[in-house]
Amino acid sequence: MYSTRAQQRHHRSNPILCLAPNAAYQTTLLFDRISLGQVNRATKQTNSLGGKGQNFAIASLGYTGVSTRVTLLQILGGSTGTQIEALERQQGIDYITVHTSQQTRTCTTCLDTSTGSMTELVGVSEAIDPAAAAEFENTALEILQSSHPPQALALCGTFPPGLCPNAVARIVGATKSSKRTLVFVDAVKDIQPTLATGFVDILKINSSEVITLASAHCAEPVNVDLVQTAADLARRFSIGVVAVTDGPSTAYLVDTKSSTSYELRVPDLLKDLDYYLGKPADNCGKLVLNPLGAGDTCSAVMLNSILDDTTAVDAFALGLAAASASCLVLMPNCVFDHSAMQRILDRIAIVKL
Repeated sequence: MYSTRAQQRHHRSNPILCLAPNAAYQTTLLFDRISLGQVNRATKQTNSLGGKGQNFAIASLGYTGVSTRVTLLQILGGSTGTQIEALERQQGIDYITVHTSQQTRTCTTCLDTSTGSMTELVGVSEAIDPAAAAEFENTALEILQSSHPPQALALCGTFPPGLCPNAVARIVGATKSSKRTLVFVDAVKDIQPTLATGFVDILKINSSEVITLASAHCAEPVNVDLVQTAADLARRFSIGVVAVTDGPSTAYLVDTKSSTSYELRVPDLLKDLDYYLGKPADNCGKLVLNPLGAGDTCSAVMLNSILDDTTAVDAFALGLAAASASCLVLMPNCVFDHSAMQRILDRIAIVKL
């Protein structure tokens, strides 16, 4: 866990380098009922890490049980940045911090017990300093071009203002020199320069995101066939695997190396809640599912499984099971029970298309 350039140069290379430039200090609030325009008092509150890369690190730690699997490369500033680092040290997350002068954003999630709904309030991401953007890029390049590069580079989430998309593309381009670093992307906004490098091995996004990406490169209306759309993206950008989630119950995977596509059907947790929880549900069988960070949990478990030589489709199924299991844990985000994950995995149907 380092915050200075001198120390970063001697930092060990963990199997996964996770680019996490847009962190957040996360507050999750539980309410019996939310009334707009009224004073609402929470019944429970947690403060935790936020941001897709930070969520990725939490889920990786929970899945593997070791802190030497992932190194976070993050940009933090202000008192919220200090609080984020304190939480990471407390949880045993390995990180390198590039400091910026502006305050790191906050995110607040409101869970309504009466409706089971989630409302997320995302704070402003301030522009990072030019020096911080350059340091972020240079630090990533040093690690990727070292004598012991990581097995995988994970790019998670959006870029804060001030971090140029072309800089991220240059980082991804550095993986070519070693030819040993797998590139995993869970991002959409401003990701076109990165995709255009042709070095993305795995793209994992949701259904609306895959259509957004396809629309940016197509003059005609995009085909709503998600599998075909994902396959077209894979061919256009030479992506080995495109994994697409489509709501809580369906997902698709296109594997261009084997010219194979799959549909994955995830069970409805609420239809057999006691079974998936492994115990009778509280509150007369009612449970607020918390999907916050579920997609990041899926990414973390999927990539870690692939590095353990699991096939892409089986790794995706395991990631989906972990993501679903994390929804059963009200707070904090990206925490899941391994037994629940296995029970869900046992009921995921994988259909070859």
